[in-house]
Amino acid sequence: MGILLLSFGYLLYYLAMIDSIILGLLQGLAEFLPISSSGHLVLGKSLLGMKEAGMFFDVMLHAGTLLSIFVVFRKKLLKMIVGFFKKDKEQREYVFYIVLASIPTAIIGLGFKSQLEALFTNPRAVSIALLFTGTLLFLTRWAKPAQEVENAKMNWWKALITGTVQGVACIPGISRSGSTISSMLFLKIDRKFAGEFSFLMSIPAVGGAALLDLIHWFECQGANALLESCRTAGTFNLALLAGMVVAFVTGIFALRWLLVFVQKGKLHHFAWYVWAAGILGLLFIHP
Repeated sequence: MGILLLSFGYLLYYLAMIDSIILGLLQGLAEFLPISSSGHLVLGKSLLGMKEAGMFFDVMLHAGTLLSIFVVFRKKLLKMIVGFFKKDKEQREYVFYIVLASIPTAIIGLGFKSQLEALFTNPRAVSIALLFTGTLLFLTRWAKPAQEVENAKMNWWKALITGTVQGVACIPGISRSGSTISSMLFLKIDRKFAGEFSFLMSIPAVGGAALLDLIHWFECQGANALLESCRTAGTFNLALLAGMVVAFVTGIFALRWLLVFVQKGKLHHFAWYVWAAGILGLLFIHP
């Protein structure tokens, strides 16, 4: 009997490891490709029967993809930091625009936190949001290259608009990278700059959100463990670590791949996949 229980325990452990790796792969690819990582995680958890995987699981996956941003943009980040302290005008402006864009994102993310979190348990709403993302991506095929228009550079009001779009993209199913890059292309901003800025501006947004969840997770490990909000806090294990590593590695490849697509003006090609994912979600996945 003991051997049977031990074998069953190992089976559950390996199944959890496989599920974690699959979701880590989804996070790493979908966080940077314009197909919505949050939307894919919601649908993926529903398909795998992991509707309550825990907040710590999501923190680990986002930490993995956040690390991949630091790896891919390490030279640019170092240039920004050094330039900021050396009072380089161009680098200081860049930092200013990132901070400015983060303000509306934080207002929307914190102001509507409970409403946004409720959507993470609604696969149907996520599927509809994916259809919206696909439409937004498809429309970029008519966005004129920045070289053909005047005032194609980033400025304060464009940064605020982009930050607002990033805040709206807290809705699962609306791609953060897809919506922010698309909005900058519609604002006639240079493609290379748009791709780079979209991911650098995600550092305070994604990092801040993950930090808040991590703090709440630590609070749930103590006297607050019985609170309703701590019911699905989750625990650390090797399966989660595996998911984080997979998200980190695949994130590096996905990020570099997308930057090439953006510069070639082929962002709209992703619309077909996102539309298909949204339609399949509506047809086969239910709350």
